[in-house]
Amino acid sequence: MISNKVLAEQFSKFAELLELKGEIRFKIVAYQRAAQTISNFGEPLELTYEKEGTEGLQKINSIGKSISNKIAEYIQKGKIRELEDLKKGFPRAEIEFMEIPGVGPKTAKNLFLKLKAHNISDLKKKLKSTGHKHFKEKTLQNIFRGIEIMEGFDKRVLLFEAKDYVDEIVDYLKQDKNLKKIFPVGSFRRWKETVGDIDIIAVSPNPKLVIGRFVKFPEFIEIISQGVAKSTVIHKSGIQVDLEILPQKSFGSLLQHFTGSKEHNVHLRTYAQTKGLSVSEHGIKIVGGTNAGKIIYCETEIEVYKTLGLSYIEPELREDRGEIEASLRQAKGEKLGLPKGDLHVHSNWSDGQNSIEEIVKKAIDLDYEYVAIADHTVSLGVAGGLNESEFDKREKEIHKVQKKYPQIKIFNSCEVNIRPSGSLDLPDKLMQKFDIVTASVHWSFRQSKDEMTKRLIEAIKNPFVNIIGHPTGRIINRRESCQVDGAQIFKECANNNITLEINAQPDRLDLPDSLVYEARKIPVKFAVCTDAHSVFQMESMIYGVSVARRGWCEKKDILNTMDLKQIISKIKK
Repeated sequence: MISNKVLAEQFSKFAELLELKGEIRFKIVAYQRAAQTISNFGEPLELTYEKEGTEGLQKINSIGKSISNKIAEYIQKGKIRELEDLKKGFPRAEIEFMEIPGVGPKTAKNLFLKLKAHNISDLKKKLKSTGHKHFKEKTLQNIFRGIEIMEGFDKRVLLFEAKDYVDEIVDYLKQDKNLKKIFPVGSFRRWKETVGDIDIIAVSPNPKLVIGRFVKFPEFIEIISQGVAKSTVIHKSGIQVDLEILPQKSFGSLLQHFTGSKEHNVHLRTYAQTKGLSVSEHGIKIVGGTNAGKIIYCETEIEVYKTLGLSYIEPELREDRGEIEASLRQAKGEKLGLPKGDLHVHSNWSDGQNSIEEIVKKAIDLDYEYVAIADHTVSLGVAGGLNESEFDKREKEIHKVQKKYPQIKIFNSCEVNIRPSGSLDLPDKLMQKFDIVTASVHWSFRQSKDEMTKRLIEAIKNPFVNIIGHPTGRIINRRESCQVDGAQIFKECANNNITLEINAQPDRLDLPDSLVYEARKIPVKFAVCTDAHSVFQMESMIYGVSVARRGWCEKKDILNTMDLKQIISKIKK
């Protein structure tokens, strides 16, 4: 269903282009008011149009016959012919410059005429070189700031960064007694690794008061729109935040719809049609029979899925990977919770910030049964990698700390480096001394697909390796994954009893969920590990768990969900 936001954007664009054209003021204002009304209208206008046609749209304040016909045209055809014709009368660059926050039609036209810039990138260069000749310093600062904000719109932030923002905003709003329910939705609620913007929905008997409090949140730097039940703002980080207050009786349907994904929702609607039902964000409508037209309202998501004859589908799974079929079969294993230990933590013997005792104390606070101290090996000098003598000294400290804290098992572990040839930087006779060996690639990431595949397989076949760490080597938004033959790697891991790490570092989340989903079919075992370099980072385990859940892992698929006795038996070669 087309969102009111998308519809509102069409009429905002109308107003801007009419102003650029020099149209009479009252016509421009009419489109501006229509855009504002559409943006803040509680019910999707497409639903209003389906029920009452253009006559129903015209009952809405600021929407007359002409605008209602244009709304209908966009709903039917995905574009408005008059708007498309209007765009053709202006250079593409002028239209692009109007997308910059704070840049109106007149300024956009001046930027094009005076600087002869062809796009945003070209504009930034020319503003720096000759902008001062044509614009005042304050104007230049505003334009540059607008460009920064606009670029922030396009940049997806890491999940853990978005979580900090969401937690702060939600905690702030929960202080309002008018608030009854509140949920962050969209890709954030599905725990995707990056988030484009933050969408929050809530229930309140006094939406205007909640919106009034929302826009006063001190971390917001700009209010894009503020209506009775909806507002859009810009967070100081540059990320856009939308809050919408929705009715209680259909909140379950609304929560399910706004959580997405789009692909999941489309499949769900298609499935519902086979049962004579029509699913929308406002409820489930009975299509045929004596109750045709009746809407079943769902206050919870559980009711939504139950009404459709499905078991509840967790938000992380809603990516249209077969979750609806699995739910229909009631195919549910034991849900994956937090692991019973962390198998990859670095101490201050290499490049970690905390002592072994501090790590152990933190692990006890996290209610772990075991923790593995997995410091780097000698060839990773930049990370303070240890040689044989240093590992022997560290082992003595581990024994000392183990005696002090008998309630938890401390595994003597290491993270060896996989050289470009596939050989490891510790000899077998030394590796066999460790309880657990994790092997990882730390350099030469640009090898060919064949070379990298052979490199990893060589390490996988080593009889003293237990885990392959951060298998693709990616760092989100900074380094792409290595090119490998995933199917071959997964097969070799299964054949050699090798566990693949799901690295919970928020900028790694490696293995990615899509590859976890494929590897699990082989099947391959996984270990969710933090790769923590401080006790604070040990708290990031939940991000790795979210990847495992999105990859359809159940408790049985994850090595470190086992209790201590089981895991000791499992890791023995």
